[in-house]
Amino acid sequence: MIPLLSSIPFLVHFSLSVLAAVRLLYRKLAVNTTLAWLFLLFGLPVVGVVLYVLFGDHRLGGRRMKMGERLRSFFMQVFSVKDAGIPPDIASVPRYAALSRSIQADTGFPVLTGLSPAFFAEAGDLYAAMQADIDAASDSICLEFYILDPAGRVGDVLAAVERAAQRGVDCKILADDFGSKPFFRSHWPTRLKKAGVQIVRSLRVNLFSSFFRRSDLRNHRKILVCDQRVGYVGSYNLADPKLFKADRGVGQWVDMMMRVEGPVVDALTSVCLSDFLFDSVGYQIGRADLNALPIVPRVGGGEGTPVSMQVLPSGPEMRNSTIYEVLVSAIFSAQRRLRIVSPYFIPDPSVQLALVSAAKRGIEVEIIVPERIDSRLAQFASQSSYKELLRAGVRLIRYRSGLLHTKLILVDDEIALFGTVNIDMRSFYLNLELTMVIYDAATSATLWKHSDTYLPESTPLDPARWEQRPEWHKFLENILRLASPIL
Repeated sequence: MIPLLSSIPFLVHFSLSVLAAVRLLYRKLAVNTTLAWLFLLFGLPVVGVVLYVLFGDHRLGGRRMKMGERLRSFFMQVFSVKDAGIPPDIASVPRYAALSRSIQADTGFPVLTGLSPAFFAEAGDLYAAMQADIDAASDSICLEFYILDPAGRVGDVLAAVERAAQRGVDCKILADDFGSKPFFRSHWPTRLKKAGVQIVRSLRVNLFSSFFRRSDLRNHRKILVCDQRVGYVGSYNLADPKLFKADRGVGQWVDMMMRVEGPVVDALTSVCLSDFLFDSVGYQIGRADLNALPIVPRVGGGEGTPVSMQVLPSGPEMRNSTIYEVLVSAIFSAQRRLRIVSPYFIPDPSVQLALVSAAKRGIEVEIIVPERIDSRLAQFASQSSYKELLRAGVRLIRYRSGLLHTKLILVDDEIALFGTVNIDMRSFYLNLELTMVIYDAATSATLWKHSDTYLPESTPLDPARWEQRPEWHKFLENILRLASPIL
């Protein structure tokens, strides 16, 4: 018989594992994810339970979820866009209408008009445009970025924010606590606060918070809104590509950002201000907090070429993983061609099935990824999917001239998904992300042409040569593939 004292650790481990397993089963996650966690819980004494407490639950809590819904409803009412109907050009195409309705049902954001969207691929041009809009702002500025690194040309953008605050503009900066460590460790927070800028750390990372939520949740959004008149959104972090992670051996980061005006900026403002309130006030957001916000109902639609687009926020603050559902639906709906550009491409079985199915039914499917990324583990996990995709006829194209960081999905010649989402489980479930769903042939054509510029600096994978890679590569890929559901 096992002595009582020697069995106590086992009983404690077993009891905690059972409690965690019951919670896990009630969450109704994907079967492979659930099985992976059950294996860790019961197979690794104590360690499995600790890992589950730290990383098992990807939600930010029921209170934030409910408050987020209320905030979005409040902003939609203030901006008078809650009752916006589906535009005729969207309603006339059943698959577009169905897609827009599903997004609005989950996020509250309808299809809105964006005016004359412009795309920036060169950091110098982007930062100059940002500075010009910040310098022209007279009412409010809200920046929300995953990585804010003040080195190099980014300092000029921050100096523009400082000047705006000094002339009385309401300036807010929300930066991810983990991703923006260089900013928070620099002299800039003190300098900007002195000028009157409100600075908030998003999703704080510390030992205490780890007991209440996952410590690896990130605010991956990239937004700049000036005067509710102009908005910027895309994959660019506020980090100078000439300097950022220059020692990683992957080259400069290659990105794209969109500048847009018009009613859709109201939805971007809603996302930015909601996130700022959550990280500055907490979940007890009251009327006084809302009244203090620099929000102004829009008068008129503005001037410029109108484009139908929809703001799609996603992440652990939402009830459903809408971006995941939209992505899979979009792939299955493709009728002629499909192109995905993503730095981190680790498709789960459903996304992989959708891509394989599209290729087998004759759709021209292209996936453009960087040849090298800043995570070797993610690189091998990504490569585990290549064989099946290549066999189905998917063109896998690897970009050689830097870390291609653009996130773009182009479906046929009419729909584009553009923003911050990578094709991996972290983006689908763990990160706060923002995607612009664009329903416009001309804008899609622009994005097709821009992504074409990646091709001369890229190499398509040859299936036969790919099979000749070392056996230890294949083994490591298969091992890391098993861990992808819980990474």
